[in-house]
Amino acid sequence: MVLEITPTGKVPAFFGRTLYDAQQEAMFFNWTGSGFTLRFVGDRLQMDAIAYADAFPGEAENLPWLAVLLDGDEEPCRRIYLREGRQTCLLFESDTPEEHVLKVIKCSENSKGRIGIFNLSLNGELRSYTPPQRSSRIEFIGDSITCGFGNDMSASETEFTNKREDGLAAYSAVAAQLLNAEYQSVCISGIPLCWASDPDYRIELPEFPGFTLPVRAMETYYAYADRYHQEAMGIKDGFALWDFERFKPDAIVINLGTNDAFRISVSGNDPSEDKYFKERYKAFLHQLRKLNGPKPVLACTLGPMNYFVFNTIEKAVADYCAETGDTRVFCFKFGQIDPWGEGLGGFAHPNRITHKRMGKELAEVLKPWLLAVCNP
Repeated sequence: MVLEITPTGKVPAFFGRTLYDAQQEAMFFNWTGSGFTLRFVGDRLQMDAIAYADAFPGEAENLPWLAVLLDGDEEPCRRIYLREGRQTCLLFESDTPEEHVLKVIKCSENSKGRIGIFNLSLNGELRSYTPPQRSSRIEFIGDSITCGFGNDMSASETEFTNKREDGLAAYSAVAAQLLNAEYQSVCISGIPLCWASDPDYRIELPEFPGFTLPVRAMETYYAYADRYHQEAMGIKDGFALWDFERFKPDAIVINLGTNDAFRISVSGNDPSEDKYFKERYKAFLHQLRKLNGPKPVLACTLGPMNYFVFNTIEKAVADYCAETGDTRVFCFKFGQIDPWGEGLGGFAHPNRITHKRMGKELAEVLKPWLLAVCNP
């Protein structure tokens, strides 16, 4: 018996930020580390999905790739590299019916290949599924570092492809595992916390004449379920808001500022831009509190690539705490990449070794804060 499962009910159980596209009748799970889980008895499970490619100058065509894990295993039993367009993907197959808890995780980032699921086709029967109890919940907000950009690349490689980017090996996944935490990530390569004070400011890359970096900032993307995807599909406004009741974090890790530092430097290191960044960072902390409430710890981190704005972040946090009396905020600087001992990933980004070390560093510093939040 073949069972058709649409993604609009409780099965499968999605995690991470998702967006249902009513026009396509598909559930999109584009963010790094997002996906779904279900429990079944059967011998074959397929997914009817659609994939969209994203392109950036100097990169190969980027399409999403997924990891399939069974029964709590940490190593994928199957990796799926999607092609562009609608397709059927085999998630599981066996000679005889078997019972499993199957988990599908998106390992590539939102801005480098997107995926929507129309339905699942199961040759077998569903079983009830209860997610494992975790000690805490963590949300990660960041840029390419949080995405795991190039963490499977060597320093000598000159062309990026997201096949060489593994969100399961990013510091966020490492820290969450060490802390026995459920987590979700909101991250886009190249994104700053804020845009320039002049809204008409544009960054052009000399090596790619005629190409201008798109105007994006986390402060204007965070409140939405998936503004990036909706813009890529041609939507100009009225973006779907994220339902913050669906995931209530005990800690929010903000690793933003590396791209702001780049923007400030190429604009001539204007002190007014650094001051503007400080004010926007403080406003972002207010936004996080408004949307997530007073409970979660706010970890304002930076690194391991560029620390130019770290002092500014500390000042923004100090001003915010003085104004609000908020005591659940702290700053943390990741240790810098060791180019000799750890090596470099793609385009001077951290590789798997550095991400593992970063995850350990973050887990250690977050642990006492989470104990205080989860056991008041």
